[in-house]
Amino acid sequence: MLESLIWSFVHRPYVTLFMLFFLLLAWLEQGWSRTLFWILSSYLIALAAEWGSINHGIPFGEYTYHYEALSHDLVIVGVPFFDTLSFSFLSYVSFSFAQFFLSPLSIQGLNIQRHSTPLVRNSAATLFLGSYLMVVVDLIVDPVASLGKFWFLGDIYHYPNPGVHFGVTFANYCGWFVVAFLTLSINQRFDLWLNQRGQARGENRKAPALGLFAPCFWAGIVLFQLGITYWIAQSPQEGIDHERVTLQAVTGSYILAPILLLAVMQLLKPSNRIEPRQN
Repeated sequence: MLESLIWSFVHRPYVTLFMLFFLLLAWLEQGWSRTLFWILSSYLIALAAEWGSINHGIPFGEYTYHYEALSHDLVIVGVPFFDTLSFSFLSYVSFSFAQFFLSPLSIQGLNIQRHSTPLVRNSAATLFLGSYLMVVVDLIVDPVASLGKFWFLGDIYHYPNPGVHFGVTFANYCGWFVVAFLTLSINQRFDLWLNQRGQARGENRKAPALGLFAPCFWAGIVLFQLGITYWIAQSPQEGIDHERVTLQAVTGSYILAPILLLAVMQLLKPSNRIEPRQN
């Protein structure tokens, strides 16, 4: 098991790097106790959802892993460990990005800080927006993941009954919203419980431009996957439907553009700033 775990981290470097950045961001924003609980809860929720899907088609719909392509990876109850672990950072960065949209900022040069109160962090608005932003990530990730045989992910799964969104089923996106909603909701409740016990989130931890970490992290994930899609569309490999993959890439760009533009506007909107204190 240990050998398979090490292989997964070494040969899935993008997952490892995203996970390390998640640990840094989550520690800075909320401390270790909340971060460790986030990892455990998100992993167990995602594992249950994936197990339910590959065995019963709930909640992501029916899909099948290709275990011959996962022979070196750590697989737990039929689910690749790296795949389930990715729900930890995908859910958290979407949650944090939602707070970026809903919180005021203080801006002094390139030092941008977000001021998220417990009321904002644990609000229904953050819950629904964060869940939606995680689904948006999957609108980019899953279609290109289904083309894994054309890039370094590998041909690790397929949908027996492909859906209308470049082979991905509508049930899959509904399942992602459910998993995101459960993960964020449980962690909001845990945060409230810790607050009632007097365990603050460590708001005094500050890093230069910390307010930009979440939007840049979220954008980095989706733009990385979108870049892979454009690369496949231009690849000379046999078996690629170049017209279809190009449409997939362009459609993904249209999906992301409004969200990224709104994030930039959040930085430029004067009425949504808190002026830094003068010493």
